[in-house]
Amino acid sequence: MSNLHNNRIPKHTFDSVYAGRFGIEIEEHRIQVGSKTLSRQPHPKTLGDRRTQPYFQTDFSESQEEVVTAPELSTALARTHLHELQVMLSEELADDEIIWPLSMPPLLTDDDINFLNTHFERPWYQDYRDRLLARYGSFQHIMAGIHVNFSPSEDIIDWYAQQHAITSPVVAKNQLFFQIAQQVAGYRWLLTYLFGAAPVSENPADALPENRHEIQPVRSWRSSDFGFVNRPEILVDYTDFNAHIQQIKQYIANGEFYDKSEFYGPVRLKASGDLDNLVQNGAEYLEFRMFDIDPFSQDGISQTALSFLHLLIIDAILNPTDWQKHKLDGARAINHVVSLQHPNEPLPTSAATYAEELLTRLADIVQSAPVSQQDDFQEALDFAHSAVQDPTLTIGAHLSNYIVDDSLITFGLKRGLEILASRHHNTLADDFPTIPENLRKAYIQAHKNGLNVLTVTKDGSLQIKYDGKIQNINNEQDLAQYLTK
Repeated sequence: MSNLHNNRIPKHTFDSVYAGRFGIEIEEHRIQVGSKTLSRQPHPKTLGDRRTQPYFQTDFSESQEEVVTAPELSTALARTHLHELQVMLSEELADDEIIWPLSMPPLLTDDDINFLNTHFERPWYQDYRDRLLARYGSFQHIMAGIHVNFSPSEDIIDWYAQQHAITSPVVAKNQLFFQIAQQVAGYRWLLTYLFGAAPVSENPADALPENRHEIQPVRSWRSSDFGFVNRPEILVDYTDFNAHIQQIKQYIANGEFYDKSEFYGPVRLKASGDLDNLVQNGAEYLEFRMFDIDPFSQDGISQTALSFLHLLIIDAILNPTDWQKHKLDGARAINHVVSLQHPNEPLPTSAATYAEELLTRLADIVQSAPVSQQDDFQEALDFAHSAVQDPTLTIGAHLSNYIVDDSLITFGLKRGLEILASRHHNTLADDFPTIPENLRKAYIQAHKNGLNVLTVTKDGSLQIKYDGKIQNINNEQDLAQYLTK
Protein backbone atom coordinates (compact mmCIF):
# COMPACT_ATOMS: atom_id res chain seq x y z
CA MET A 1 0.00 0.00 0.00
CA SER A 2 3.04 2.28 -0.09
CA ASN A 3 1.95 4.03 -3.29
CA LEU A 4 -1.39 4.96 -1.80
CA HIS A 5 0.08 6.20 1.46
CA ASN A 6 2.64 8.28 -0.39
CA ASN A 7 -0.19 9.97 -2.25
CA ARG A 8 -2.10 10.57 1.00
CA ILE A 9 -5.09 8.52 -0.07
CA PRO A 10 -7.10 7.52 3.02
CA LYS A 11 -7.73 3.86 3.67
CA HIS A 12 -11.47 4.13 3.01
CA THR A 13 -10.65 5.36 -0.50
CA PHE A 14 -8.16 2.56 -1.17
CA ASP A 15 -10.37 0.35 -3.34
CA SER A 16 -11.74 3.37 -5.21
CA VAL A 17 -8.35 3.96 -6.84
CA TYR A 18 -8.75 0.59 -8.57
CA ALA A 19 -12.46 1.02 -9.27
CA GLY A 20 -14.44 2.92 -11.87
CA ARG A 21 -16.80 2.20 -14.73
CA PHE A 22 -15.64 0.66 -17.99
CA GLY A 23 -17.19 0.17 -21.40
CA ILE A 24 -15.97 -1.28 -24.70
CA GLU A 25 -16.91 -0.33 -28.26
CA ILE A 26 -15.64 -2.40 -31.17
CA GLU A 27 -15.93 -1.59 -34.86
CA GLU A 28 -15.72 -4.69 -37.06
CA HIS A 29 -16.73 -5.57 -40.60
CA ARG A 30 -19.07 -8.22 -41.87
CA ILE A 31 -17.29 -10.02 -44.71
CA GLN A 32 -18.80 -12.28 -47.38
CA VAL A 33 -16.62 -15.38 -47.56
CA GLY A 34 -17.29 -16.04 -51.24
CA SER A 35 -16.27 -12.57 -52.46
CA LYS A 36 -13.64 -12.10 -49.70
CA THR A 37 -14.63 -8.48 -49.30
CA LEU A 38 -16.95 -6.16 -47.36
CA SER A 39 -20.42 -7.63 -47.15
CA ARG A 40 -23.18 -6.18 -49.31
CA GLN A 41 -25.81 -7.78 -47.13
CA PRO A 42 -27.80 -5.20 -45.16
CA HIS A 43 -27.30 -4.68 -41.46
CA PRO A 44 -29.55 -7.28 -39.76
CA LYS A 45 -33.01 -5.82 -39.15
CA THR A 46 -33.34 -8.30 -36.30
CA LEU A 47 -30.94 -6.11 -34.33
CA GLY A 48 -33.43 -3.30 -33.83
CA ASP A 49 -33.61 0.34 -34.86
CA ARG A 50 -30.18 1.89 -35.29
CA ARG A 51 -31.55 5.32 -34.33
CA THR A 52 -32.17 4.10 -30.77
CA GLN A 53 -30.31 0.79 -30.38
CA PRO A 54 -27.67 1.18 -27.61
CA TYR A 55 -25.78 -2.08 -28.28
CA PHE A 56 -25.69 -2.67 -32.05
CA GLN A 57 -24.88 0.17 -34.42
CA THR A 58 -23.03 0.63 -37.70
CA ASP A 59 -20.32 3.10 -38.62
CA PHE A 60 -18.91 4.53 -41.85
CA SER A 61 -19.92 1.62 -44.07
CA GLU A 62 -23.03 -0.52 -43.86
CA SER A 63 -20.77 -3.54 -43.34
CA GLN A 64 -19.02 -1.92 -40.38
CA GLU A 65 -20.80 -3.12 -37.26
CA GLU A 66 -20.30 -1.27 -34.00
CA VAL A 67 -20.89 -3.29 -30.84
CA VAL A 68 -21.21 -1.27 -27.62
CA THR A 69 -21.26 -2.65 -24.09
CA ALA A 70 -23.02 -1.11 -21.13
CA PRO A 71 -20.83 0.62 -18.51
CA GLU A 72 -19.58 -2.03 -16.09
CA LEU A 73 -17.78 -2.00 -12.74
CA SER A 74 -14.61 -3.70 -14.07
CA THR A 75 -12.81 -4.38 -17.33
CA ALA A 76 -13.56 -8.09 -16.88
CA LEU A 77 -17.30 -7.45 -16.65
CA ALA A 78 -17.17 -5.16 -19.69
CA ARG A 79 -15.36 -7.88 -21.62
CA THR A 80 -17.98 -10.43 -20.54
CA HIS A 81 -20.73 -8.19 -21.89
CA LEU A 82 -18.74 -7.70 -25.10
CA HIS A 83 -18.59 -11.48 -25.54
CA GLU A 84 -22.34 -11.79 -25.04
CA LEU A 85 -23.01 -9.09 -27.65
CA GLN A 86 -20.57 -10.68 -30.10
CA VAL A 87 -22.45 -13.97 -29.77
CA MET A 88 -25.76 -12.21 -30.42
CA LEU A 89 -24.36 -10.47 -33.51
CA SER A 90 -22.96 -13.74 -34.87
CA GLU A 91 -26.40 -15.34 -34.61
CA GLU A 92 -27.78 -12.74 -37.03
CA LEU A 93 -25.13 -13.00 -39.77
CA ALA A 94 -26.14 -14.16 -43.23
CA ASP A 95 -25.10 -17.67 -44.21
CA ASP A 96 -22.04 -16.50 -46.16
CA GLU A 97 -20.86 -13.89 -43.64
CA ILE A 98 -18.18 -13.82 -40.98
CA ILE A 99 -16.88 -11.08 -38.72
CA TRP A 100 -13.51 -9.90 -40.03
CA PRO A 101 -11.00 -10.30 -37.16
CA LEU A 102 -8.59 -7.55 -38.27
CA SER A 103 -8.53 -3.76 -38.17
CA MET A 104 -7.42 -3.35 -41.78
CA PRO A 105 -10.11 -4.41 -44.28
CA PRO A 106 -9.53 -6.96 -47.04
CA LEU A 107 -8.77 -5.98 -50.63
CA LEU A 108 -11.45 -3.83 -52.26
CA THR A 109 -12.02 -3.72 -56.02
CA ASP A 110 -13.15 -0.54 -57.80
CA ASP A 111 -16.68 -1.94 -57.74
CA ASP A 112 -16.43 -2.56 -54.00
CA ILE A 113 -15.27 1.01 -53.44
CA ASN A 114 -18.12 2.38 -55.54
CA PHE A 115 -20.61 0.31 -53.53
CA LEU A 116 -19.04 1.53 -50.28
CA ASN A 117 -19.28 5.16 -51.36
CA THR A 118 -22.85 5.05 -52.66
CA HIS A 119 -24.67 2.74 -50.22
CA PHE A 120 -25.52 4.18 -46.82
CA GLU A 121 -28.80 3.45 -45.09
CA ARG A 122 -28.77 5.95 -42.21
CA PRO A 123 -30.17 9.20 -43.67
CA TRP A 124 -29.88 10.98 -40.31
CA TYR A 125 -26.06 10.69 -40.64
CA GLN A 126 -25.84 11.14 -44.40
CA ASP A 127 -24.57 14.73 -44.39
CA TYR A 128 -21.84 13.94 -41.85
CA ARG A 129 -20.82 10.83 -43.76
CA ASP A 130 -20.66 12.75 -47.06
CA ARG A 131 -18.34 15.31 -45.49
CA LEU A 132 -16.07 12.61 -44.07
CA LEU A 133 -15.92 10.91 -47.46
CA ALA A 134 -14.97 14.16 -49.15
CA ARG A 135 -12.42 15.07 -46.48
CA TYR A 136 -10.69 11.72 -45.88
CA GLY A 137 -11.51 9.52 -48.87
CA SER A 138 -12.93 6.01 -48.96
CA PHE A 139 -10.44 4.07 -46.87
CA GLN A 140 -9.58 5.82 -43.63
CA HIS A 141 -12.90 5.32 -41.90
CA ILE A 142 -13.15 1.63 -42.73
CA MET A 143 -10.08 0.95 -40.62
CA ALA A 144 -11.68 -0.69 -37.59
CA GLY A 145 -10.65 -0.61 -33.97
CA ILE A 146 -11.63 -0.69 -30.33
CA HIS A 147 -12.47 2.12 -27.93
CA VAL A 148 -12.35 1.60 -24.18
CA ASN A 149 -14.38 3.96 -22.00
CA PHE A 150 -13.60 4.82 -18.38
CA SER A 151 -14.85 7.04 -15.59
CA PRO A 152 -13.36 7.08 -12.08
CA SER A 153 -15.38 6.71 -8.91
CA GLU A 154 -16.80 9.81 -7.22
CA ASP A 155 -14.57 9.10 -4.21
CA ILE A 156 -11.47 9.62 -6.33
CA ILE A 157 -12.84 12.85 -7.82
CA ASP A 158 -13.57 14.10 -4.28
CA TRP A 159 -10.07 13.09 -3.13
CA TYR A 160 -8.52 14.85 -6.14
CA ALA A 161 -10.48 18.03 -5.35
CA GLN A 162 -9.25 17.97 -1.75
CA GLN A 163 -5.65 17.35 -2.80
CA HIS A 164 -5.71 20.34 -5.14
CA ALA A 165 -7.92 22.62 -3.01
CA ILE A 166 -10.55 22.73 -5.76
CA THR A 167 -14.00 23.76 -4.56
CA SER A 168 -15.85 23.08 -7.81
CA PRO A 169 -16.66 19.38 -8.45
CA VAL A 170 -16.90 20.12 -12.17
CA VAL A 171 -13.44 21.69 -12.31
CA ALA A 172 -11.99 18.81 -10.28
CA LYS A 173 -13.57 16.23 -12.57
CA ASN A 174 -12.38 17.90 -15.78
CA GLN A 175 -8.85 18.38 -14.45
CA LEU A 176 -8.59 14.77 -13.28
CA PHE A 177 -10.01 13.44 -16.54
CA PHE A 178 -7.55 15.55 -18.51
CA GLN A 179 -4.65 14.43 -16.28
CA ILE A 180 -5.49 10.83 -17.16
CA ALA A 181 -5.90 11.69 -20.85
CA GLN A 182 -2.48 13.37 -20.91
CA GLN A 183 -0.66 10.47 -19.34
CA VAL A 184 -2.25 7.75 -21.45
CA ALA A 185 -1.65 9.81 -24.60
CA GLY A 186 1.94 10.26 -23.43
CA TYR A 187 2.44 6.50 -23.24
CA ARG A 188 0.40 5.60 -26.30
CA TRP A 189 3.55 4.41 -28.06
CA LEU A 190 3.90 1.58 -25.53
CA LEU A 191 0.34 0.42 -26.19
CA THR A 192 1.13 0.51 -29.91
CA TYR A 193 4.28 -1.53 -29.33
CA LEU A 194 2.57 -4.16 -27.20
CA PHE A 195 -0.81 -4.46 -28.91
CA GLY A 196 -0.50 -2.94 -32.41
CA ALA A 197 -2.02 -5.34 -34.93
CA ALA A 198 -2.31 -3.69 -38.34
CA PRO A 199 0.91 -4.74 -40.11
CA VAL A 200 -0.25 -4.62 -43.74
CA SER A 201 -2.74 -2.72 -45.85
CA GLU A 202 -4.41 -4.62 -48.66
CA ASN A 203 -5.56 -1.32 -50.19
CA PRO A 204 -3.79 1.79 -51.50
CA ALA A 205 -5.51 3.84 -48.80
CA ASP A 206 -5.74 7.58 -49.39
CA ALA A 207 -3.22 8.64 -46.73
CA LEU A 208 -0.74 5.74 -46.90
CA PRO A 209 2.62 6.28 -48.59
CA GLU A 210 2.85 5.04 -52.17
CA ASN A 211 5.77 2.78 -51.27
CA ARG A 212 3.87 1.01 -48.49
CA HIS A 213 4.85 -2.40 -49.88
CA GLU A 214 8.50 -1.53 -49.28
CA ILE A 215 7.76 -0.53 -45.68
CA GLN A 216 5.41 -3.23 -44.44
CA PRO A 217 5.03 -5.24 -42.36
CA VAL A 218 4.77 -2.53 -39.74
CA ARG A 219 3.32 -2.69 -36.25
CA SER A 220 0.22 -0.67 -37.01
CA TRP A 221 -0.67 1.46 -39.99
CA ARG A 222 -3.85 2.40 -38.15
CA SER A 223 -1.95 3.79 -35.12
CA SER A 224 0.56 5.76 -37.18
CA ASP A 225 0.26 9.30 -38.51
CA PHE A 226 -0.91 7.67 -41.76
CA GLY A 227 -3.78 5.91 -39.98
CA PHE A 228 -6.99 6.92 -38.29
CA VAL A 229 -6.03 10.53 -37.62
CA ASN A 230 -7.09 14.01 -38.60
CA ARG A 231 -5.34 15.75 -41.47
CA PRO A 232 -1.71 16.77 -40.73
CA GLU A 233 -2.54 20.48 -40.45
CA ILE A 234 -5.03 19.81 -37.63
CA LEU A 235 -3.21 20.30 -34.33
CA VAL A 236 -5.05 19.51 -31.10
CA ASP A 237 -2.72 18.82 -28.20
CA TYR A 238 -3.07 17.69 -24.59
CA THR A 239 -0.97 20.40 -22.95
CA ASP A 240 -3.83 22.23 -21.21
CA PHE A 241 -7.51 21.39 -20.72
CA ASN A 242 -8.91 24.79 -21.71
CA ALA A 243 -6.60 25.09 -24.72
CA HIS A 244 -7.52 21.54 -25.80
CA ILE A 245 -11.22 22.34 -25.74
CA GLN A 246 -10.72 25.69 -27.44
CA GLN A 247 -8.69 24.13 -30.24
CA ILE A 248 -11.49 21.66 -31.04
CA LYS A 249 -14.11 24.44 -30.86
CA GLN A 250 -12.06 26.56 -33.26
CA TYR A 251 -11.86 23.76 -35.84
CA ILE A 252 -15.62 23.30 -35.60
CA ALA A 253 -16.17 27.05 -36.03
CA ASN A 254 -13.84 27.07 -39.06
CA GLY A 255 -15.72 24.16 -40.65
CA GLU A 256 -12.66 21.92 -40.48
CA PHE A 257 -14.53 19.61 -38.08
CA TYR A 258 -18.15 18.71 -38.70
CA ASP A 259 -18.60 18.55 -34.92
CA LYS A 260 -16.67 17.40 -31.82
CA SER A 261 -16.80 13.75 -32.94
CA GLU A 262 -14.43 14.54 -35.82
CA PHE A 263 -11.52 14.95 -33.42
CA TYR A 264 -9.56 11.68 -33.76
CA GLY A 265 -7.04 12.02 -30.95
CA PRO A 266 -5.99 8.94 -28.96
CA VAL A 267 -8.13 10.02 -25.98
CA ARG A 268 -11.37 11.99 -25.98
CA LEU A 269 -13.27 13.59 -23.11
CA LYS A 270 -16.89 12.66 -23.60
CA ALA A 271 -20.14 14.26 -22.48
CA SER A 272 -23.59 14.75 -23.94
CA GLY A 273 -24.24 18.02 -25.69
CA ASP A 274 -21.60 20.37 -27.02
CA LEU A 275 -18.20 21.26 -25.64
CA ASP A 276 -19.58 24.19 -23.66
CA ASN A 277 -21.75 21.69 -21.81
CA LEU A 278 -18.68 19.56 -21.10
CA VAL A 279 -16.86 22.55 -19.60
CA GLN A 280 -19.85 23.70 -17.57
CA ASN A 281 -21.15 20.33 -16.33
CA GLY A 282 -18.08 18.12 -16.51
CA ALA A 283 -16.90 15.25 -18.68
CA GLU A 284 -18.87 12.03 -18.23
CA TYR A 285 -16.16 9.59 -19.25
CA LEU A 286 -12.91 9.18 -21.15
CA GLU A 287 -12.69 7.33 -24.46
CA PHE A 288 -9.38 5.60 -25.23
CA ARG A 289 -9.16 5.03 -28.99
CA MET A 290 -5.77 3.42 -29.63
CA PHE A 291 -6.42 -0.32 -29.78
CA ASP A 292 -6.35 -2.36 -32.98
CA ILE A 293 -8.51 -5.48 -33.14
CA ASP A 294 -6.63 -8.43 -31.64
CA PRO A 295 -7.35 -11.42 -33.91
CA PHE A 296 -6.03 -13.86 -31.32
CA SER A 297 -8.66 -12.83 -28.81
CA GLN A 298 -12.09 -14.38 -29.30
CA ASP A 299 -13.86 -11.02 -29.05
CA GLY A 300 -11.27 -8.56 -30.35
CA ILE A 301 -9.46 -7.44 -27.20
CA SER A 302 -7.69 -9.39 -24.47
CA GLN A 303 -7.98 -9.06 -20.73
CA THR A 304 -4.24 -8.41 -20.77
CA ALA A 305 -4.69 -5.28 -22.92
CA LEU A 306 -7.56 -4.03 -20.77
CA SER A 307 -5.68 -4.62 -17.52
CA PHE A 308 -2.57 -2.88 -18.83
CA LEU A 309 -4.63 0.16 -19.85
CA HIS A 310 -6.22 0.14 -16.40
CA LEU A 311 -2.76 0.17 -14.82
CA LEU A 312 -1.86 3.21 -16.94
CA ILE A 313 -5.01 4.95 -15.73
CA ILE A 314 -4.18 4.24 -12.08
CA ASP A 315 -0.62 5.43 -12.65
CA ALA A 316 -1.99 8.68 -14.09
CA ILE A 317 -4.05 9.20 -10.92
CA LEU A 318 -1.27 8.32 -8.47
CA ASN A 319 1.84 9.50 -10.30
CA PRO A 320 0.93 12.37 -12.62
CA THR A 321 3.66 13.70 -14.90
CA ASP A 322 4.19 17.32 -15.87
CA TRP A 323 3.34 16.84 -19.54
CA GLN A 324 4.71 19.95 -21.21
CA LYS A 325 4.12 20.43 -24.91
CA HIS A 326 7.57 19.26 -26.02
CA LYS A 327 7.13 16.00 -24.08
CA LEU A 328 3.72 15.34 -25.59
CA ASP A 329 5.00 16.20 -29.07
CA GLY A 330 7.89 13.81 -28.50
CA ALA A 331 5.54 11.06 -27.34
CA ARG A 332 3.46 11.45 -30.50
CA ALA A 333 6.60 11.31 -32.64
CA ILE A 334 7.79 8.16 -30.86
CA ASN A 335 4.37 6.58 -31.43
CA HIS A 336 4.68 7.17 -35.18
CA VAL A 337 8.17 5.63 -35.20
CA VAL A 338 7.04 2.62 -33.17
CA SER A 339 3.98 2.18 -35.39
CA LEU A 340 6.13 1.92 -38.52
CA GLN A 341 8.81 -0.35 -37.07
CA HIS A 342 8.98 -3.94 -38.23
CA PRO A 343 6.99 -5.95 -35.63
CA ASN A 344 10.15 -7.85 -34.62
CA GLU A 345 12.14 -4.66 -34.06
CA PRO A 346 12.80 -3.56 -30.45
CA LEU A 347 11.72 -0.25 -29.01
CA PRO A 348 14.07 2.67 -29.64
CA THR A 349 16.60 2.83 -26.79
CA SER A 350 15.18 5.96 -25.17
CA ALA A 351 11.64 4.57 -25.33
CA ALA A 352 12.77 1.28 -23.78
CA THR A 353 14.26 3.24 -20.85
CA TYR A 354 10.99 5.13 -20.34
CA ALA A 355 9.10 1.84 -20.54
CA GLU A 356 11.20 0.22 -17.82
CA GLU A 357 10.72 3.24 -15.54
CA LEU A 358 6.98 3.04 -16.07
CA LEU A 359 6.83 -0.71 -15.49
CA THR A 360 8.67 -0.27 -12.18
CA ARG A 361 5.93 2.13 -11.05
CA LEU A 362 3.23 -0.21 -12.27
CA ALA A 363 4.74 -3.06 -10.24
CA ASP A 364 4.07 -1.05 -7.06
CA ILE A 365 0.50 -0.48 -8.18
CA VAL A 366 -0.01 -4.20 -8.77
CA GLN A 367 1.32 -5.03 -5.31
CA SER A 368 -1.16 -2.61 -3.72
CA ALA A 369 -4.14 -3.84 -5.77
CA PRO A 370 -7.15 -5.62 -4.29
CA VAL A 371 -6.73 -9.38 -4.32
CA SER A 372 -9.52 -9.81 -6.88
CA GLN A 373 -7.55 -7.80 -9.47
CA GLN A 374 -3.97 -8.83 -8.76
CA ASP A 375 -3.82 -11.86 -11.05
CA ASP A 376 -5.04 -9.95 -14.12
CA PHE A 377 -2.78 -7.00 -13.35
CA GLN A 378 0.24 -9.22 -12.77
CA GLU A 379 -0.36 -11.10 -16.01
CA ALA A 380 -0.51 -7.81 -17.92
CA LEU A 381 2.63 -6.52 -16.25
CA ASP A 382 4.52 -9.78 -16.89
CA PHE A 383 3.53 -9.67 -20.55
CA ALA A 384 4.71 -6.07 -20.88
CA HIS A 385 8.03 -6.81 -19.16
CA SER A 386 8.70 -9.81 -21.41
CA ALA A 387 7.59 -8.09 -24.61
CA VAL A 388 9.71 -5.00 -23.99
CA GLN A 389 12.69 -7.34 -23.77
CA ASP A 390 11.61 -9.53 -26.69
CA PRO A 391 9.53 -7.85 -29.44
CA THR A 392 8.65 -11.21 -31.01
CA LEU A 393 6.20 -11.65 -28.12
CA THR A 394 4.07 -8.67 -29.17
CA ILE A 395 0.70 -9.07 -30.91
CA GLY A 396 2.01 -7.46 -34.09
CA ALA A 397 4.97 -9.82 -34.30
CA HIS A 398 2.73 -12.83 -33.78
CA LEU A 399 0.34 -11.62 -36.48
CA SER A 400 3.13 -10.89 -38.97
CA ASN A 401 3.97 -14.61 -39.04
CA TYR A 402 0.73 -15.16 -41.00
CA ILE A 403 1.43 -12.67 -43.78
CA VAL A 404 1.58 -14.33 -47.21
CA ASP A 405 2.46 -12.28 -50.30
CA ASP A 406 1.92 -9.02 -48.44
CA SER A 407 -1.57 -10.12 -47.44
CA LEU A 408 -3.51 -11.38 -44.43
CA ILE A 409 -6.63 -12.34 -46.38
CA THR A 410 -6.06 -16.08 -46.01
CA PHE A 411 -5.42 -15.73 -42.28
CA GLY A 412 -8.37 -13.38 -41.78
CA LEU A 413 -10.83 -15.70 -43.48
CA LYS A 414 -9.55 -18.75 -41.62
CA ARG A 415 -9.56 -17.02 -38.24
CA GLY A 416 -12.97 -15.47 -38.82
CA LEU A 417 -14.43 -18.87 -39.67
CA GLU A 418 -12.81 -20.39 -36.58
CA ILE A 419 -14.32 -17.77 -34.29
CA LEU A 420 -17.75 -18.14 -35.90
CA ALA A 421 -17.62 -21.94 -35.61
CA SER A 422 -16.69 -21.67 -31.96
CA ARG A 423 -19.64 -19.38 -31.26
CA HIS A 424 -22.04 -21.66 -33.10
CA HIS A 425 -20.71 -24.67 -31.22
CA ASN A 426 -21.26 -23.13 -27.79
CA THR A 427 -24.50 -23.46 -25.86
CA LEU A 428 -26.35 -20.62 -24.13
CA ALA A 429 -24.96 -21.98 -20.87
CA ASP A 430 -21.43 -21.59 -22.29
CA ASP A 431 -21.91 -18.01 -23.44
CA PHE A 432 -24.28 -16.70 -20.74
CA PRO A 433 -23.21 -18.59 -17.60
CA THR A 434 -24.11 -15.76 -15.20
CA ILE A 435 -27.64 -15.33 -16.57
CA PRO A 436 -30.25 -17.66 -15.01
CA GLU A 437 -31.38 -20.29 -17.50
CA ASN A 438 -34.99 -19.15 -17.39
CA LEU A 439 -33.99 -15.58 -18.34
CA ARG A 440 -31.46 -16.19 -21.13
CA LYS A 441 -33.84 -15.92 -24.07
CA ALA A 442 -35.45 -12.78 -22.67
CA TYR A 443 -31.99 -11.32 -21.97
CA ILE A 444 -30.95 -11.91 -25.60
CA GLN A 445 -34.25 -10.62 -26.98
CA ALA A 446 -33.98 -7.43 -24.93
CA HIS A 447 -30.48 -6.69 -26.25
CA LYS A 448 -31.28 -7.46 -29.88
CA ASN A 449 -34.28 -5.16 -29.79
CA GLY A 450 -32.44 -2.32 -28.11
CA LEU A 451 -34.16 -2.38 -24.75
CA ASN A 452 -32.02 -0.89 -22.00
CA VAL A 453 -30.98 -3.91 -19.93
CA LEU A 454 -30.12 -2.83 -16.40
CA THR A 455 -29.32 -5.95 -14.39
CA VAL A 456 -30.33 -9.39 -13.24
CA THR A 457 -31.55 -8.94 -9.67
CA LYS A 458 -30.75 -11.19 -6.73
CA ASP A 459 -34.28 -12.54 -6.75
CA GLY A 460 -33.85 -13.73 -10.36
CA SER A 461 -35.60 -10.97 -12.32
CA LEU A 462 -34.33 -9.26 -15.43
CA GLN A 463 -34.60 -5.49 -15.09
CA ILE A 464 -35.10 -3.41 -18.21
CA LYS A 465 -35.82 0.27 -18.64
CA TYR A 466 -38.77 1.01 -20.89
CA ASP A 467 -40.55 4.31 -21.45
CA GLY A 468 -38.68 5.83 -18.52
CA LYS A 469 -39.75 3.11 -16.11
CA ILE A 470 -37.99 0.05 -14.70
CA GLN A 471 -39.68 -3.23 -15.55
CA ASN A 472 -38.97 -6.60 -13.94
CA ILE A 473 -39.07 -9.57 -16.31
CA ASN A 474 -39.54 -13.03 -14.85
CA ASN A 475 -39.02 -16.39 -16.53
CA GLU A 476 -39.24 -16.68 -20.31
CA GLN A 477 -41.57 -13.73 -20.73
CA ASP A 478 -42.09 -12.50 -24.28
CA LEU A 479 -40.95 -8.89 -24.53
CA ALA A 480 -43.14 -8.02 -27.51
CA GLN A 481 -45.22 -5.58 -25.47
CA TYR A 482 -42.10 -3.48 -24.87
CA LEU A 483 -40.96 -3.38 -28.47
CA THR A 484 -43.60 -1.04 -29.85
CA LYS A 485 -45.18 2.10 -28.45
